[in-house]
Amino acid sequence: MEDVKFHQCVRLSRFENDRTISFIPPDGEFELMSYRLSTPVKPLIWVEAQVESHKGSRVEYMVKVKAHFKRRSTANNVEIYVPVPDDADSPKFRAATGTVQYAPDKSAFVWKIKQLGGGREFLMRAHFGLPSVKGEESEAAKRAPITVKFEIPYFTVSGIQVRYLKIVEKSGYQALPWVRYITQHGDDYRWVSLFLFFLFIRSLGLGLIAFLVGWDWTRYFYR
Repeated sequence: MEDVKFHQCVRLSRFENDRTISFIPPDGEFELMSYRLSTPVKPLIWVEAQVESHKGSRVEYMVKVKAHFKRRSTANNVEIYVPVPDDADSPKFRAATGTVQYAPDKSAFVWKIKQLGGGREFLMRAHFGLPSVKGEESEAAKRAPITVKFEIPYFTVSGIQVRYLKIVEKSGYQALPWVRYITQHGDDYRWVSLFLFFLFIRSLGLGLIAFLVGWDWTRYFYR
């Protein structure tokens, strides 16, 4: 664990003594703790793309996606953004699963997969016309990376878990402890694992949510 930071409501002396995170939550949603792990690991979702240009008049893409996590987990709302030349037109797509749409405002096409099971892999093909004949592929298209968005519930990259969540409520209110694990894409080609603590005070109808955020991966580029 590196760069560990706590919300100001955490009793630091208690954590230093027995590694227990003890706190009195403020109102509303807040980030309880953040940390970073720099251990090298494989990307959870691996994407490969082959690009074939035909004399500058058209271009074809073959994209393969593979889930590098166990079969018991599933990635939801997967979106794969593949850059294309700015002047590409006449898109044609064929995908083994999901849907593909051309996003000219982003100079990319988007492959959307509602659910991607662990260990599964799929192929899709795309074809574009290039009205402006060019000798070489656009340098911008060469440099732009493929980006991936996703969310995996009940899963953490680091394996860090909350052993227990105890609520001390002396006022007599009924409180329901709840812990949820989520791993999702983050900015800068990193992935973030979220541990959500949900404290619900039934008699008041109030909800308090605290986030323990872990930056489990560093930079990974898809090409």
